Amino acid sequence: MMNDYKKIELLVQVAKLYYENDYSQEMVAKKLSLSRPYISKLLNEAKEVGIVRVQVIDPMSVESKLEQKFRNKFNLKKVIITPSNADENPLSRIGMEMARYLNSIIKNGDILGLSWGDTLFECSKSLIGREDLENVTAVLLCGGISNLKKNIYSTEIANNFANKLRASSYVLPLPAVVDNKKMKDIIQRDHNMGKVLQYGYDANIAVFTMGAFGLKSAIVRAGYLSDRTMEELSQKGAVGDICSHIIDINGNICDMELDERTIAVPLDVIRQKEYRIGVAQGTSKIDSICGALNGGLINVLITNEETAELVWNKIEKMECD
Repeated sequence: MMNDYKKIELLVQVAKLYYENDYSQEMVAKKLSLSRPYISKLLNEAKEVGIVRVQVIDPMSVESKLEQKFRNKFNLKKVIITPSNADENPLSRIGMEMARYLNSIIKNGDILGLSWGDTLFECSKSLIGREDLENVTAVLLCGGISNLKKNIYSTEIANNFANKLRASSYVLPLPAVVDNKKMKDIIQRDHNMGKVLQYGYDANIAVFTMGAFGLKSAIVRAGYLSDRTMEELSQKGAVGDICSHIIDINGNICDMELDERTIAVPLDVIRQKEYRIGVAQGTSKIDSICGALNGGLINVLITNEETAELVWNKIEKMECD
């Protein structure tokens, strides 16, 4: 039987050939006149006794200075800023990072509250399949039927999350904004709609985008706001929307009468959720991201480098004014 010294000497020799000299297991076996299965066993043993230590360096887990500044200033759980690359679809990249982060926190029994639109649709396509999850629910936080032909992907988003995460999915087959508060009250009293809304209230994880404000914004293109309403909101300082709630630069509701007609989980409820993951990029989203940060509406920010720098500059300018 091989004594301890000779065994250690063999383990070191095998490890050096395999890890330092880039030999294959077959090559190591041939050189030492041993079988390949025995070489595999020796390599595993070298790890177990501490002769070989494997360290995986994940470059995305190293926090940049800008990520740290955002996290500290706004007391965020996590900030993920992706590199800006002209040759890459920015929505696809931040979508992959959202999927990666969600995969790290989601667990059995979680309820995911979701918004709709292009950004969340791209995010949903990047989700990582999880066959191990049980009793997960995906639900829209706001009404998701467009008044026009513009596709806002509400059903597709809920289905993509459900399929990848083995979740039950619920949508609100309603417009984001109705004509009057009485109509909203009737909807909320409906048993089926009330059940879906309750899932949104109970969600412990919310994933949403910070929508731009303007004629090209999703909520306008979906036909919810008239030109006159847009002008009035602009005069009141509107900068964007979160789950169809129109906010100002401080994250406050811009127009209470409009908000009383909005079919969505209230912002005060969203503020209380354990994870509030805001995903957005682009110059048109700068002010709405600022509003979300200032209003404590998000505690996880996922964006790209160009957008993050513009947001930080805007925040610094606001503090100086």
